[in-house]
Amino acid sequence: MTVVDDHAMVAEGLSALLDEHDDLEVVGTAGGVADAYCLIEERQPDVVVIDYRLPDGDGASATVEIVRRWPGTKVVMLSAEGGDELLALAIRAGCFGFLPKERAGAELATAVRAAQRGEFFVPTDVLAGLLERLRPAPDSGAVTSQLTNRELQVLKLVAEGRSTDAIRTELGLSEHTVRNHVRAILAKLGAHSKLEAVAIAAREGIVSLGGDDRHR
Repeated sequence: MTVVDDHAMVAEGLSALLDEHDDLEVVGTAGGVADAYCLIEERQPDVVVIDYRLPDGDGASATVEIVRRWPGTKVVMLSAEGGDELLALAIRAGCFGFLPKERAGAELATAVRAAQRGEFFVPTDVLAGLLERLRPAPDSGAVTSQLTNRELQVLKLVAEGRSTDAIRTELGLSEHTVRNHVRAILAKLGAHSKLEAVAIAAREGIVSLGGDDRHR
């Protein structure tokens, strides 16, 4: 993975933190968006940990470009600033994780591992703050009725943090079929990512985020 932060000491600290885990390896750090693109092109990391505030751009816009140019690379975004707006930006950009910087030490490795599995990680209390601000649609049943029974099954498993492979095994479907269902769910909910689809579904009462201290 790579770490992108314009403060060298922070980037080095996050790298050292991740390198303490035998199953995680940092292959480079970058101080800005342009350097990050060059590093990703050269090293092809599976995960990029990126700060939101960067000298030549922002983590959300960079994520959109990373997802477009390197679809196999997952992004976990960090931010020193609170606010539901940044979480919403991260979700819409296609991040697989979002963490307040002050919680990176305790939860960053978990977020990175989730991203590596193709799952997403946002602390449930952070996501809940966003959901509380979203007004429910006038008729949530109309949203539910757009989804087939199989799509509802897939969506609920996605909300539980299940990977594509785990969903395939549980429902007895091919990987291709699961991916088609996910694409249909995103289209019907008007979502740009699985995380955004779960946020919309939770807002509408279609799925529950559960009582854990995080959501993946």
